[in-house]
Amino acid sequence: MISRRRDAGLGILAPRPGGAALTVEGVQCSYGQVQVLFDTSLVVEQGEMVALLGPNGVGKSTTLKVIAGLLKPDAGIVRLGGVDVTAAPTRERIARGLGQVVGQATFSSLTVTENLRMHAYTIDDRAWAQEAVDAALAIFPRLYARRDQPASTLSGGERQMLALAKAIVQDPRILVVDEFSLGLAPVVVGGLIELVRRLNERGTAVLLVEQSVNVALSLVDRAYFMEKGQIVACESAADLAADPDRVRDLMLGGHTTEVAQ
Repeated sequence: MISRRRDAGLGILAPRPGGAALTVEGVQCSYGQVQVLFDTSLVVEQGEMVALLGPNGVGKSTTLKVIAGLLKPDAGIVRLGGVDVTAAPTRERIARGLGQVVGQATFSSLTVTENLRMHAYTIDDRAWAQEAVDAALAIFPRLYARRDQPASTLSGGERQMLALAKAIVQDPRILVVDEFSLGLAPVVVGGLIELVRRLNERGTAVLLVEQSVNVALSLVDRAYFMEKGQIVACESAADLAADPDRVRDLMLGGHTTEVAQ
């Protein structure tokens, strides 16, 4: 396993030194004879929060599968912390600091605590793994109160909290979050945004894929826009928030690829 260091704060593991947290460079990917990604490139620096935006069907989920190692690209490179992991299995990517939150995915028949323990498998030291679980529960009082309940009994917001808590246990250097606001009440989303910010403040970089542009721009530093399997723009969140017409145009499509990173 990769060596890890404890953070003196909440018992969470500290980020590791290296290059950019995540680099996707010139990736092309196909499903059979149908090419979906065309020279897709993006970078998330250490400690940065970045969004990947665009309408449904443009290749965002495929990009995340390539990052996770669930799809092998036809060409291109994926790096974690400057290390080429393009051919590496998913387990190695997790060990190198990749964490993913996909919707409200949980093991529904397991309790909250058992779900968290399942995601501590990358930590060799069992006592340390238990400390990571305890730290995650300490951050989420609602989950602590429900720690012995099956995940199937949780509300949608609580299941999303559990997904984020699992990320804390895994100590991600780069956390990829896919549609974490989907189907949740605004007040719940607001609380989850604050939790992601707290993770980021402790050194975790974030790549957020989100249908709600307002949610994404309230959280990230930069945003990439994707269209027909290509990155067509990369702009600061502050500039985009001040120019809703630009955001609407980018989300509606019809742009050439002009990306300044």
